[in-house]
Amino acid sequence: MIKAFLFPKNTHSAAASLALLLLRVAFGGALLVHGWSKLANFEATTQQLAAMGGAGAAVLVVFAEVFCAAGLILGLLYRLALIPLVINMFVAFFIAHGGRLVGENNGEMAFLYLAVFVALMIAGSGKYAVDSLLFGKKN
Repeated sequence: MIKAFLFPKNTHSAAASLALLLLRVAFGGALLVHGWSKLANFEATTQQLAAMGGAGAAVLVVFAEVFCAAGLILGLLYRLALIPLVINMFVAFFIAHGGRLVGENNGEMAFLYLAVFVALMIAGSGKYAVDSLLFGKKN
């Protein structure tokens, strides 16, 4: 059952797979750039996340936003990569931004990332992913 969830048979059409690829690259790429800046300024990131656990929280955020975002873009260990991303955006929206969509310090972007990442987890990676090459149906 776990194997079927992590590496399902790919039944997407070419158009659906292309749409999934575009979503993976757009949202994963934007988050990767965002995470890379947090990695480059790790001390500032640690201070910013001091209330949520400091260096430990910063390591988890950078891991999700850099390494898991790269896995999302490539479609490599796709659903495993999405788990930390979903958790990260859940915490960002509900804890860091108080679940607010409007007003000062709103979590609109975290909410959008969360919604897209959950949808991508449900939909799967599509045919244009490393997982499809490695674990897909062999002819």
